[in-house]
Amino acid sequence: MKTLILGHRGYKAKYVENTRESFLKALEAGADGIELDVHLTKDGQVVVFHDFEMSRMTKEKGFIFEYSLEELRALKLKNHHTIPTLEEVVDDIVKFKKNNSISKVYLNVEFKAGSQMYENIEAKVMNICYSKLSCEEVIFSSFDHHCLLNIKILDKNAKIGVLTTASLVEPWIYLQSLNADYYHPNYLTLSPKNLGEMLMSGLKINAYTVNRRSIARQLITAGIHMIITDEVKKIVAVKKEVYHEA
Repeated sequence: MKTLILGHRGYKAKYVENTRESFLKALEAGADGIELDVHLTKDGQVVVFHDFEMSRMTKEKGFIFEYSLEELRALKLKNHHTIPTLEEVVDDIVKFKKNNSISKVYLNVEFKAGSQMYENIEAKVMNICYSKLSCEEVIFSSFDHHCLLNIKILDKNAKIGVLTTASLVEPWIYLQSLNADYYHPNYLTLSPKNLGEMLMSGLKINAYTVNRRSIARQLITAGIHMIITDEVKKIVAVKKEVYHEA
């Protein structure tokens, strides 16, 4: 299988991150799918937003979970964008698939926290995703590995990706203990030696956040499963070069 390219928070290099426009532009630029981040609002709605704290993306202070969905709707991001719900983004993906006669668009949902912080967030997110997308199209990832365990308890067939900033020793053993499907490392931790060991072990690697053409070419040539990037058009072009696509 060819390496897949996912747009990190959509097309983050050129559009406002985690907005409906950013996701659509990533897909239009040739991404095989998108990566996004989810939180719960004060009234238990699943919204797409990266930070816990509001100030980087809005003029407000405080935490996103201190706001209701209605209150968040009233806030403006850069260029007058609003914070989308996960359901809206999933609907946009379905519409894009239909309009472009595409059978699969991959969605990587990153949980910023699991149900130890956000009650029943795993079940809520899974219900939204699986109402419109197939299990094969959706990957649930998190730095909160308790969250990933909860997902597998809810559905053993769900696809989970173990996020880490650290360079793990024999990560394939750790992933087996979680019944995980994918390893999501920071690409900087992938030396030629340990990347080779991981691929020999059968690990499916989805590396983030790869924005340099030379690094992308190395990883695609090595045969990793996915690259998550801010620079969608640039990295899609590298993929086409490696596979000699028009």
